[in-house]
Amino acid sequence: MPPLDTLPTAWRLFPVLLFLVCDGSSLSTAVGEDQTKTSGETTENVNVLSYNIHMWQIGVDDLATIIRQSGADIVGLNEAWNEKKNEAIAQELGFNAVYGGRSPTEPHPAKTHTINGFYMPQVLLTKHKVIHSEVFNALAAKDHERFDSDVPIHRGGTLAVLETAKGNRIVVFVLHLHPWGEGSDEKMTSMRLQEIEGIAKKLQPYQDLPVVILGDFNTQSHVDVDGGWKVTRFLESQGYEDLYRTTRPDPQSHPGQTFRDTRIDYIFHNQHCSAVSSQVVQEGVFGSRGYDQSDHLAISGVLKVETSTKPAVHPVN
Repeated sequence: MPPLDTLPTAWRLFPVLLFLVCDGSSLSTAVGEDQTKTSGETTENVNVLSYNIHMWQIGVDDLATIIRQSGADIVGLNEAWNEKKNEAIAQELGFNAVYGGRSPTEPHPAKTHTINGFYMPQVLLTKHKVIHSEVFNALAAKDHERFDSDVPIHRGGTLAVLETAKGNRIVVFVLHLHPWGEGSDEKMTSMRLQEIEGIAKKLQPYQDLPVVILGDFNTQSHVDVDGGWKVTRFLESQGYEDLYRTTRPDPQSHPGQTFRDTRIDYIFHNQHCSAVSSQVVQEGVFGSRGYDQSDHLAISGVLKVETSTKPAVHPVN
């Protein structure tokens, strides 16, 4: 074969082209890595469960069974008024947990995340890494009508920024809104509205990330029934979607009742998540015994998360 420098240009490139063709895996790997770095996008499903457990009416083992069978990797518990059981369920599942400090009736030292000396029973359990969390009084007392983190009540909100194994960041807020008053009770519905407005303000710095708000809202939905149901209408106006009603849009065929004959427990999400599925955890679902285990039924759902792996604008610890 004559020296390469005497061959036409196309022939001189032949060995290089032959190498690239024969070693296609190297080429595709390089291209794939470059695309990943350029897009910075990953997609995955997260499984969410919201459950008011009525002061731990349910046993730890029974709750662990429901969570495992549901496949939930993000769990919000309301009325989890037992610190030892909160710790026990987290240990049983091998989940990370964010929860408050102490019961006001138990004289033991408060933990650093106790708010105003009171135990915050809104518990977040998750298999994902918790990179930032806050526990605070998100709710107003009966004689107040404003969002006030200094009001000493026995109920609060739990906010956490989670990071999945794929590097996606998800913001979760577990709440339990003001419990009194029907839709026709202007004072009480206005109080819940002001609570959710305050919570939305807390979540504003995270608007570029997937946000999930779940818990006992103590209100019906304006989509389901007539009346002055302001909380769900407000969340809709802010771009949040009701996961259950998105996947089951007909209130007649799927009323979704979670407390007696009403639907007051919800999973809401912003535009950085899309609804996959949702169901009420009736008796027989995920091993649940229904109302024998709590005065509420749990709500379960799957969300598709599509987000950049970049950090939130809000600084996190």
